[in-house]
Amino acid sequence: MSKIVKRILIAEDSPEWQRFHSSLLKQYDRCEISYTIVDCAKDALEIVNKNINEPFDLIITDLQMETDFLPQFAGEWLVKEIKNISCYTNVPVVIVSATYNIGFIAHTLGVDYLSKRSLVNNPDSYFLMLDEKLL
Repeated sequence: MSKIVKRILIAEDSPEWQRFHSSLLKQYDRCEISYTIVDCAKDALEIVNKNINEPFDLIITDLQMETDFLPQFAGEWLVKEIKNISCYTNVPVVIVSATYNIGFIAHTLGVDYLSKRSLVNNPDSYFLMLDEKLL
């Protein structure tokens, strides 16, 4: 019998934060995980659209990436686009950002968030988020 693999898409432009995500996901042992990291919102949406028949189990996005979507953040644009794809309406999205108003933005978009500032000091909150979203 094969294990169920949970698929995660991460949109993050910072190489340091890409490594942070990778490191924590490799430590997570509550379920098997396959993850894809892209460095901009446009690439993330392209991958989401290519996976319509097999949606990701979780999407994690930064807010501040490419500047094409100002005055909104690229991550805001991405979340709005994903929420408009019917097979992704129940897929959890978590914003991971250092943006000062992350809580307000996440609440407005109807998604959860983790502050990069708090994650640096408390990476366990990342594992709790994974437990909540994947198990």
